[in-house]
Amino acid sequence: MQTSTQFCESTFAPDAAALAALNVFPKPGETGPSSLYGLLNKTKTSMGARLLRRWMSQPLQDKKLIETRLDLVDAFLLDPTMRTRLRDEHLKRIPDLSSICRKFQKKPISASLQDVVKLYQFSARLPFLRTVISEHEDANCQAKITDRFGKVLQELSSELANFEALVETTIDLDELDNYEFVINPTIDEVLMELKEKKDEILSDISETYEATRDALGMDSEKLKLEKKDGLGYYYRLTRKDEKLIRDRKAFLVIETRKDGVRFTNKDLRRLSSQYYELAEEYNTKQSELKKKTLEVVSTYLPVFEDCVISVAELDVLVSFACAAADAPEMYTRPTILAPGDGLQIDSGRHPMVEECLDGKPFISNDIKLVATKERDGAAMSIITGPNMGGKSTYIRTAGVIVLMAHIGCFVPAQRADIPVTDRILARVGAGDNQLRGVSTFMAEMLETAAILRSATSRSLIIIDELGRGTSTYDGFGLAYAISEHIVTKIRASCLFATHFHELTSLSNVCENVQNLHVTATNDSEGKLVFLYEVRDGPCDESFGIHVAEMAGFPARVVQAAKRKAHELEEVEHGPEAEKLAGARKQVRAFLKEFKALKMDNMTPSEAISSVRQLRDRLVPEDNPYLQSMPTC
Repeated sequence: MQTSTQFCESTFAPDAAALAALNVFPKPGETGPSSLYGLLNKTKTSMGARLLRRWMSQPLQDKKLIETRLDLVDAFLLDPTMRTRLRDEHLKRIPDLSSICRKFQKKPISASLQDVVKLYQFSARLPFLRTVISEHEDANCQAKITDRFGKVLQELSSELANFEALVETTIDLDELDNYEFVINPTIDEVLMELKEKKDEILSDISETYEATRDALGMDSEKLKLEKKDGLGYYYRLTRKDEKLIRDRKAFLVIETRKDGVRFTNKDLRRLSSQYYELAEEYNTKQSELKKKTLEVVSTYLPVFEDCVISVAELDVLVSFACAAADAPEMYTRPTILAPGDGLQIDSGRHPMVEECLDGKPFISNDIKLVATKERDGAAMSIITGPNMGGKSTYIRTAGVIVLMAHIGCFVPAQRADIPVTDRILARVGAGDNQLRGVSTFMAEMLETAAILRSATSRSLIIIDELGRGTSTYDGFGLAYAISEHIVTKIRASCLFATHFHELTSLSNVCENVQNLHVTATNDSEGKLVFLYEVRDGPCDESFGIHVAEMAGFPARVVQAAKRKAHELEEVEHGPEAEKLAGARKQVRAFLKEFKALKMDNMTPSEAISSVRQLRDRLVPEDNPYLQSMPTC
């Protein structure tokens, strides 16, 4: 059995921000495919549903274990008949074994004989379950299923043979039809003797009832024999027929109710008293034997706990196969690569968004974060483009697909090469925690700081719109510094969606940074149309005012925004702006050449001469911005 230490080493825990950003689990009151859990949870047992949640909270980072799960999902996917039979004939009829086991673990034991019967019915089902999973059409798939489930179910069934014999001997299975869960009286002489005496008295009560019915000249439809705790056995007739017993000393009226008159006589009172005295002795003996039976059954607890593990895993893997088969477009098996290899997804789709489109096609996109020999696993995509254009969906698609692959599930893509990852980290959304005394910007910084502290070169980082909670200059400065640190120091794979178009300049400075943009266009009427396609290169146009227009801003406000934007563009692209841009370019070239000077190998005079030569090239006569810079 795997130790907890081994388990921790083979899994990783996505941070809470990532789980929330990727909609891994449903919000309170939320159902359906709006969350990844809701989408994948096609389990039929409570144990399977709980295991699925644990797998999603603790994805694997062991390539071999991931491949084993994928092999089994593949096998179940290839045999729809086996899937249907497992789910409809067996899994949905299996009780919550975990819950029953917990009752046996309590001191004193809180389980009942009904729980024992449920365990017995499950045990009796194991051979039939084994038969279903041994009938795969493909020999290779059958070998994998037998390897993981067939052998262990055979062993568990053998270990439970004595348990089944115990139940068949100890519990009165004939009484199950009456929903009675009692000890079989034949296993104990005293219990059997009390049972026989009870039966004799019941026979006498029946004879007394028939004699009373004959004395009153009534049939069984009008005179009823009933019993109730506190009253014992009694007769009941309608209030209309009450005159038949009125003034007859042989009968004693107990009470009169809307449903009739309850009464008794001397013989029935005596027999009823005797019956309840025996019943109390009988029930005491039953309880004594029940306690011993439960104690014996509890010794089989380790076997049933092993059953929980196998049944829950079987349920989840079959659920994964169903999710892959039932998707609007069938999921594909991901290829699991070694840590540090490149991430590549062809025609990736966001599974929850796809499911909610009601048959409309999802615009799929490629996702590529490929490593180079110089940088193990370092790759960043900076995604720009209009709001509502699909940036957030694109980066979340990568995170969801990577998570799905790491839990052993097929993924919504035509092809997916997924390197083993040690963390999925996210900074997405406003993250406003004002109720806890934390501002939007502080929440951004805290979450980002946590990412920078915990990320490694094997991590996947997803950042969406960082730096909106402060001034434009501070926000851009932080976004630039953080993205540069991720690329050059952490060297993690990263998808960075941003409204700072200036951030795209990072690709000129750092290797392995690629610029992408989401596409939009204007139709014949000038209205903005989102294409939801992700293409190479930075976005060369801003669509903020168009989005405001789509949101229903007043026409006067939209026109004023267009005028002001036009004025600012004229300033930005005028002759003065061009000179400033040229100056900046020359300054960057100067700094680069200055940094390359090997001062340690120069004499002081040589160093001064080299710097002056660089300075002379830097200050042309036609650029006043450079002429105004300090000189040496």
